[in-house]
Amino acid sequence: MDGQTAAGMRYWTYGHGRRSTFLLVHGWCCDHDFMAPLARHLATRQDRVIAVDMPGHGASPPPADGYAVTAMAGHLRAFADALDLRRVFVIGHSLGGVWSLQAAAGDRDRFTALGLLDSAVAGAPGSAAAIAQVAASLREDTSGAVRESIVRAYFPPYSDPRLVERVVAATARPSTEVAYAPIAGLADWIAAEQDVAALRRWDRPLLFVGSNAPFADYARLAELAPQAFIGQTVGSGHFVQLQVPAQVDAMVDRYLEVTD
Repeated sequence: MDGQTAAGMRYWTYGHGRRSTFLLVHGWCCDHDFMAPLARHLATRQDRVIAVDMPGHGASPPPADGYAVTAMAGHLRAFADALDLRRVFVIGHSLGGVWSLQAAAGDRDRFTALGLLDSAVAGAPGSAAAIAQVAASLREDTSGAVRESIVRAYFPPYSDPRLVERVVAATARPSTEVAYAPIAGLADWIAAEQDVAALRRWDRPLLFVGSNAPFADYARLAELAPQAFIGQTVGSGHFVQLQVPAQVDAMVDRYLEVTD
């Protein structure tokens, strides 16, 4: 299927349903193809499925307003508005989940369901400072060595080496700015406790799917969002939708069964 453009963002549509819309948002240094396994699964339903390239990622041009979480969330809301999407279930992986949470919490009329795949929300104390240090190291990483080491560390040792190398190659493509600026924006967002504010504003059931080393503190997430459904994958690193797609598909299906 060919990509199209709306609100300055490239997107790809799967399936031909019209009942509601699944909006799939990739994570750090990724593109829409990282969400393809989940998109193909959801396309079997009577719903529209859209996977985007966020600004500065994949085929979408860089944003004029930078990579702060609020700015990227604003682009998601502008995209949904441009296509007049209604009853949107937004599902974001990693940093894409952060952008999705901020977007959904700011427009609860349009966004009606929310899924976070191993996203950095409700983390342990000190997480903002640790993330800021990562951003600083990425800013100086002109060779890409730091970025590659981070990506490789996201996979447990028993991972399929072909998948690891595919992800390493794909995440090496974006510029140094795309590698560090969104992470710096994430650190600022968490330091200001905007994750806490967004979770409280959302105030609806959400799905959180964690990896073998989840970024979220599950107890804190349950306290901030007692309506959350928290799932833990078995045998998966950070890229849960690529490494154990059947587990993710099953959790999304069950969430839909109990919340529809």
